[in-house]
Parts: sequence; C-alpha cells; structure tokens
Amino acid sequence: MYGNYKKASLKYGLLTGGVLMIVLLLRYLIEAKPNSPTSLADNITLLIMFVLCLYLYKNKLPDKKITLKEGFLLTFYTGIIASILYGMFMYLYVSSIDTQMTLRCANTLRQIPEYANYTTEQFGSMTKASVIAFQSIIYNVVMSVLWALITSLILRNEKADVVTK
Repeated sequence: MYGNYKKASLKYGLLTGGVLMIVLLLRYLIEAKPNSPTSLADNITLLIMFVLCLYLYKNKLPDKKITLKEGFLLTFYTGIIASILYGMFMYLYVSSIDTQMTLRCANTLRQIPEYANYTTEQFGSMTKASVIAFQSIIYNVVMSVLWALITSLILRNEKADVVTK
C-alpha cells in the first residue's frame, strides 16, 4: 500500500455522496423523478465517481503506482460512505421533498406479477420512506462492490508482492 486510502476514502465518500444527492435533486427538478430506490443514473454516477476518485488518488501516490487491493479498498470504502450518506438523504428526500415517490414505487411494484395479490397496506409498508432509504443503501453497497472491482482492475498498474508463510 502506497497511500492513506482510509483518509482518502472518507474524503471521496463524502464527495461521491454529495454528487449522488445533487444528481437526485437535478432529476427532481427536471421532472425525471425516480420510481425506485436506485436507478441507472445512480449506478452511472457511482461508476464515474469511482473512476474519478481512483484516478485522482493514484496520481497523488509516489510513482503513481497502485495495486488492485489498494484500489479496491479505496473505492469500496468510498462507496460505503457514499451509500450511507445517500441513504440518509434519500430518507429526507422521500419524506420531505418528493412525497409522491412512495406512490410511484408502489405503482411500480403493482406491475410485477408476484405482487398482484398484495393489499394497499402491504404496498404502503413496502414503500415507506425508511424502507426506500434502506433499500437505496443496500443497492448502492452491492453496486459499490462491483464497480470497485471493475475500476480497480482497470486502473491498477502494479501487482502486489506475493507473501508466503
């Protein structure tokens, strides 16, 4: 490991979480409101931010060398922090800014055949602000694992030393 990836993860996690919040607010303002806890826009934003953060981190390292492990840990921790921050904002967004999101989520679920027999109360409990926020955290953490692996595989430029015991 060549740098302090934990400190950088905190900084980049806050930055990535902020960008995810801005993207959500911009979608609200341009009438492209989400119908689910996460969307393609969230995934693309997360990927772009991971590439950018890893690139910036790598360029600050001595000799600009980074291993797969260091790149993965940096982007994964960044994703965890960003996901938690975004989930907290999603709760505020659903409960205060876009109160109709719960209805849109319920309507999206109604179109799935497995949920055809669910009652309005069941849909209501499945689309509460807290549930939507929790789902957005979980989905973004899962995507963080995938994007962290992909970005660190692409941007690594040094193989780690093999340690034998």
